[in-house]
Amino acid sequence: MSQKIADMIDGLDLFRDFAYRELEVVAGYLAYQEVARGDTIFREGDPGSNMLILLEGKMGIYKGGESGQYLLSYEGRGRMVGDMALLDRELRSASCIAETDCQLLALGGDALDRMAVEAPAVAYHFMHNLARLLSKRLRRTSGILAEHLLN
Repeated sequence: MSQKIADMIDGLDLFRDFAYRELEVVAGYLAYQEVARGDTIFREGDPGSNMLILLEGKMGIYKGGESGQYLLSYEGRGRMVGDMALLDRELRSASCIAETDCQLLALGGDALDRMAVEAPAVAYHFMHNLARLLSKRLRRTSGILAEHLLN
């Protein structure tokens, strides 16, 4: 199964500079899931300790407010959700709903901890790439916030 999962993640932005052998190592820590259209993948306020990588389908990310749920974004193939919960193990900051049937890979905090012990170089490479993508996301969000405040 690790080879099949390695093939699934090969070429995704998070793994763009991984050697195939590294992909096989990471694949051993990922769990495959299928989610039906309309299913809630996680809810805002739920305990969180894993991140998801979307292989196929579309997910909506929603934030609750005084007047109900607000759509923050749609996420498609290769996108990560729940990455903050993987790192800080805090409550989910938004809800995630399957807009279509979805195929996902999950990486739990316990699996990441095991990878850090069993394959530290691969775990470091993974965390470095995750940090790079989180930094990009934060820069984009800061830009949106600045535009909003200026208008």
